Amino acid sequence: MNFPQRIKSILKGIVCIALSLLLSLGNAAPSQALSSVSGNEFSYTPDQAAPLTQSSLATCMASSDWVTQPNPPNEIPGDGENFCQFYQFSWQWFLYLMSPSASDASLRNFQNTQDYPILQVEGEDSCSSKATEPVFFLRMVKDPKDESEFVLPERISQAGGGATIYSQNKDVVFYSISFGRDLCTAPKEGNLPVDTTEIKTAWKTIREDEKANYIWINADVIPESGAPVKETLGLVGYHLARGTSKHPELIWTSYEHKSNAPNCLNPSASVEPEDSWSFLSEPCSQCLASPSADCFKSCKYNKAQKAKKLTAETPSEICRVFPQGTAPGDSKGEENISDVNALNDQIVGDNGILTQLPASDPMAVMANYFNIGGLWLNENSEDASMASQRGSLQLENATMETTYQGDLTLKKSKIKSSKNNALNCFTCHKYTRNHTATSQLSHIFDDILKAKK
Repeated sequence: MNFPQRIKSILKGIVCIALSLLLSLGNAAPSQALSSVSGNEFSYTPDQAAPLTQSSLATCMASSDWVTQPNPPNEIPGDGENFCQFYQFSWQWFLYLMSPSASDASLRNFQNTQDYPILQVEGEDSCSSKATEPVFFLRMVKDPKDESEFVLPERISQAGGGATIYSQNKDVVFYSISFGRDLCTAPKEGNLPVDTTEIKTAWKTIREDEKANYIWINADVIPESGAPVKETLGLVGYHLARGTSKHPELIWTSYEHKSNAPNCLNPSASVEPEDSWSFLSEPCSQCLASPSADCFKSCKYNKAQKAKKLTAETPSEICRVFPQGTAPGDSKGEENISDVNALNDQIVGDNGILTQLPASDPMAVMANYFNIGGLWLNENSEDASMASQRGSLQLENATMETTYQGDLTLKKSKIKSSKNNALNCFTCHKYTRNHTATSQLSHIFDDILKAKK
């Protein structure tokens, strides 16, 4: 190679690197770094970003075909050599499930109950149910003379202790679960079907003028007393678990609506909605930016209680503790953050694939949803120990695991977080190699079996 050609090659390489960096950072949050304080406490320190590893500098790429010609793969592309390939897999499945159904354009693929039945209340056979839309029960059947509090059934409440949250409109948030029909015929022992699919969704009551910004449904809500009522509900959270032959532990990913809530530790990195946050008041939003002992105590961030009625006197105050499900010290944390942000930017950023669609396109509304991270295991893992876990090790959806995101404290007028009380999917969904049908990996499968007895 002569000298001029060598110069051209070097310049071309510099330009490629620059373009990759611009793609990954074009819509990213302001420069920031999580700093460790007192061992297990973290806070954001602006303008002191930790250097990215070389692997995370390579931009994780999206394709418009995922939207225009959805055809999700059965296995992780590229054999899962890096985090990016898992997120590409998950986005393709998410976009496919959210695409209009070929058999009924009024439905999204995940709403087609022929393929994805709705998990019914305890005692009912979900596999033989003819239900075509969710029915949200506010409480279990009980003696009307019983004065004790009622609670949302486990299946349609938050994971863990059945906690309940309320939007800033003071309306309760509802949950629904769907699953791939293969679970209906799965053997009781051994492994679950290779293509196991599980979906949990969170919904809030919305106004008529909000429908354009949400995936929405009309649903029957059975109140604490009286006849069922029709409510218009907008999608605010989406859990997706999908299996492959090489990943029987399932790849767990989660998505949220952009208007849900800001980041707890660095709220300026969150793009504020045109209206207001769905789960955070303006005073408590201001407290995140300029905290004081009084406002921090008053806001009671990320607290929840068991339901007592359809509406609350005081709405929930929620923020996102670990964006992208990553805390300082997490294995390959920078790579995880880089890949999550890069795909979000290319798909739902200012110039994203979905953002550029005309409003008339049924997929245009999906520009309001973004990925918060994913979780899976190293191939051939025997169990789901922390050493085997990959991706977003602190993966929690703010609308579904509100109280399990980690703890927040206020010290010296600065909000700090810790991983105390922070759980992820594999805390509750147990994995044992070659025994996924009986290891409590799928709570849905356990419920299906109970209903068949």
